[in-house]
Amino acid sequence: MIAHKKKSLLSRSAPYLLAIYCIAVSLFFMAELGWFGLDNHLRATNQVLVLFALLLLPFIVMNMPNFVQSLTLKVSDKEFHIQLNELQESITGNLGKVERQVGTVEQALWPMLAGQDVLSSERLSASPRKIIIGSKLDTSHLFFTELIAQMLSRYVTDIECEIRYPNGGSLRNFADVKFRWIDLYIDFTGTCCQYFNISHKDKDGVPYTDEKIVEELNRYGENINMQWLAPWSASENYCLTISVDSAEKHGVKTLQDLKKVAHKLTFTADPEFLNRKDCYLGLKEYGIAFKDVLPCHVSERYAALETEEAQVFAGYESDPQIVMEEVIKLEDTEKYFPSYKAVPLVSLATLKSMPEIASVLNMLADKLHTERLNSAVANLAASGNSTYKAKEEVCAFIDEHFGKQDV
Repeated sequence: MIAHKKKSLLSRSAPYLLAIYCIAVSLFFMAELGWFGLDNHLRATNQVLVLFALLLLPFIVMNMPNFVQSLTLKVSDKEFHIQLNELQESITGNLGKVERQVGTVEQALWPMLAGQDVLSSERLSASPRKIIIGSKLDTSHLFFTELIAQMLSRYVTDIECEIRYPNGGSLRNFADVKFRWIDLYIDFTGTCCQYFNISHKDKDGVPYTDEKIVEELNRYGENINMQWLAPWSASENYCLTISVDSAEKHGVKTLQDLKKVAHKLTFTADPEFLNRKDCYLGLKEYGIAFKDVLPCHVSERYAALETEEAQVFAGYESDPQIVMEEVIKLEDTEKYFPSYKAVPLVSLATLKSMPEIASVLNMLADKLHTERLNSAVANLAASGNSTYKAKEEVCAFIDEHFGKQDV
């Protein structure tokens, strides 16, 4: 994971930084004393020395615990004992909290503060008409964005598609549609319910149909410049996965099994999962409490699998790691996670300018299924999320369901 890679790099560089720091300070000091003729070649003002010290001080403090575990200072007959490893953990923990907050909310802050894109109307009335397709940072969205662009380019005249992959998390894309910085993106029914605190179940606990959820969402959409189109057959449901060794060791196959042993295991997830009621926050109410929680970047959710820093992971059912049996998907026997069907979310202003967009995207509603999406995601992941491979996968899918386009 990114945070761990940075920490590892700093840890490795700490001895060298400390050595450079000590050598430089010693040379400056000897030059000030006029030793060895250094004063003729090396001079440093007090300000330079202070700035030099301040520059390296954060690196020294953060990495000192790698070689000095504690430090005792004696001042005016009083001793001050500092446990450096505890200090490092405290600093790292606080930085982690900041990273989690920054990773979920502030992405949507910019479009909210900037307001509506004043150039959006001009963009939609130009020739060719330009639309902007947003996306989340996930391999499936690389496929989604290319699929939308190819379909619109094929069936809508006088149009130019700009893909922004990735554009940000769920909240960022949602805000961008509302304020017309992008025209559309693919979201998921379960995620959209969280925006308006809509339950995905009736009073008897029976899940609503996807069509019912979209109908309810559009009651809100009328007032905020957006519309949800027909949901697609493909889903990308959330799930929890566990390493094969941990599953065998603890006998875990379901979320119900996980409740009994979660206190022995470390869980890792991206900031969005950790801060959502239908995800980690709800899991705690569900009775799953982990020994430790390790935040990570959404694209590196399985980085801790090889290092064994974590045993349980936030997953999507399309994850290649599940298909390749590198991890085991835990059964959601009590239907904790709602359905996450892919659903296009489009600006009303864009639909007013180009109403044909809705009919084109609705053509995909019963064509793209979860198994086909999972296959595409696995292929894209194996290619390193190649844009060329995404176009290849999309062209093959379109030709399969709509026939080859005459040149």
